Amino acid sequence: MSGWSVRSARARIAELDAEIAGLEREGERLVADFRERFPDSPAYLAKYADRTLTGWRWRRSSARRWRGDRPARVNRTFDLTGDEGRSLLRGLPAGVRASWLRFERRRADLNLAYALARYERTRLQDWLSRRAVLTRLEEETP
Repeated sequence: MSGWSVRSARARIAELDAEIAGLEREGERLVADFRERFPDSPAYLAKYADRTLTGWRWRRSSARRWRGDRPARVNRTFDLTGDEGRSLLRGLPAGVRASWLRFERRRADLNLAYALARYERTRLQDWLSRRAVLTRLEEETP
């Protein structure tokens, strides 16, 4: 037996909703802190609005001075710890590089907490939906 009841699953979903809301506020602060500290930079942090479990990502700036030969308004995402990110970091002054790495650590920690909370919420919601369908099917079965 799973140990879950419909009541406990709904209560946990409510807790997760509050946790997710808090993490989203934390992400807004992260983005705002970075933009305030580095208003004109070759990359920036942004909330990613797709349905993956990665909430915040690095995006390349499309400002003419930073984009090079890339088209305007093409703000590709990239991983700061990947090849492109490491190349970008090498071009930054040491103090700026250290600060960006602290932002990356905050982003990575935030994304992990956000992904785990959203995944757990999704699984519990799926379980509740499946239980509801099973209940209806059982009621229809003579």
